[in-house]
Amino acid sequence: MLPESPLEIPEITRLVASYLDGKDLARCVQVSKKWRHLFLFHRWRVVRVGSKHPSTRSGSSHCRIGPHPSGIYHHRHLIQELSLFGDTAGLEKYNYPILGKLTVDYQIGAEDPEREVFLELTDMFPSLIYLAVLRIKLTPPSWSALSAHPRIMCLSLCNMEIKVTDAPQFWEVCKKLEGLTLTDVAIRGGTISTGVVFNRLNILEITTHHGEVANTQDQLDLILRCPSLVHMFWCDSRTIGADKHPNINTNCIPKGWWPHLQRLHITLNLRSTEMASILEGIGDEHGKLTHLELNGCFLKNQGSRALRSHFATLVKLDLADCRYVSSRIFRDVLCSCPNLEILCAKGVLARDLVAGGPWVCHRLRKLSICFLFGESEQDLQQEIFGRLSTLSRLVQLTMHTPKHQSYEEEGRLEFRLENGLDQLASLQQLTSLSFDKENGPHIPQLGKDEVVWMLANWKKLTIISGKLNDDPREDQRLKDALQLLGVKVKSGLSQHGT
Repeated sequence: MLPESPLEIPEITRLVASYLDGKDLARCVQVSKKWRHLFLFHRWRVVRVGSKHPSTRSGSSHCRIGPHPSGIYHHRHLIQELSLFGDTAGLEKYNYPILGKLTVDYQIGAEDPEREVFLELTDMFPSLIYLAVLRIKLTPPSWSALSAHPRIMCLSLCNMEIKVTDAPQFWEVCKKLEGLTLTDVAIRGGTISTGVVFNRLNILEITTHHGEVANTQDQLDLILRCPSLVHMFWCDSRTIGADKHPNINTNCIPKGWWPHLQRLHITLNLRSTEMASILEGIGDEHGKLTHLELNGCFLKNQGSRALRSHFATLVKLDLADCRYVSSRIFRDVLCSCPNLEILCAKGVLARDLVAGGPWVCHRLRKLSICFLFGESEQDLQQEIFGRLSTLSRLVQLTMHTPKHQSYEEEGRLEFRLENGLDQLASLQQLTSLSFDKENGPHIPQLGKDEVVWMLANWKKLTIISGKLNDDPREDQRLKDALQLLGVKVKSGLSQHGT
């Protein structure tokens, strides 16, 4: 029998509900008995409740968020994701039979930011898989309950301290986890016992923004205890821009130590030799890196050689904020990475690119790069446009000025028809084109003819960002014309634009 309404098809109801917030879903439930039956589950599937910390400007009192506690109590059997903020009126003491994800942040609006919290995890949350704890202290019984819980697989800790007495229980919890996120977490006396390995852990994220946390070598020691990693995010923003490097020893990393690692993001001032050791420790005949993003790292000879071993499998490569990356590395990437879809580069010398073979990264969808030309190399612009024309799947193209380096005497790729722009008619999928928003010699100097050509050939172009001409009046005229023709004009994007 066919349904009376498309909403009676579960897939359609789920799709409609995904576009509605809690208040809208509450209204849907009140429309009729039939709609109540259709939307009640979606109304209570995800719940955020508690009190927000008052704004210092407004001086207002704590603001309650989420549904009334009595409503949560009556519908707790439907809740799958629950976030508790500030004063939660004891909602953590209820039983939630199907709850899979719990977020607890009691310090938002809490009078005592140092208070300890005991979570009766096994009894109150028997189906819990993911637990996120922010800015609170867990009591020793909580760690025991975590260790004993039969289903928890992912743990996220933020802005908190693990006491010396709790560290052994914490490491026991880690042994059963598949995902662990540590953000500004201090582990007191947290040296891991010899021989302890976290074989189940396949996602590890360690982030340091401020405060007293584990030193970099201790963090590396934890990473080395996780041989089954698939995704690793390692960030210490305190080291970016600093002259000194973290004091770590990467010589202890065996080759191929992380055979399954596919996604790697590192934001640290690591030396090239240290990066080489890490990259050589990844992959074997069964797998190599697919996603790599490096910020602040040095990538000279040793690091560059180690990177090449992952060329065949790379899907995303972001080296825009890496240091000492030569143009030849990017040339080799373009000529040797057939699966690459996203590339964020920095300043690349055109003469190095044209000296290489044909580009093979024909799956490239997003490219952020700055082509550089010497005074007598303007004739190479035709060649660069010719190579760009082979990237027929390109959706987003960003021409930015590189960070960390000065190329004041170098010319940029000029988007002019006389320089070969018309070769890019093959970029039929292009939707976004971005230039720098600041004045300088890198402004593309577009004219009316170029804009007309773009609109005629790039039918899917919807966004242009940055300055189009260094003459403010001409720049504004071009942007006004684009907007009249349905192209959204933005002042400028981030340096990489992806």
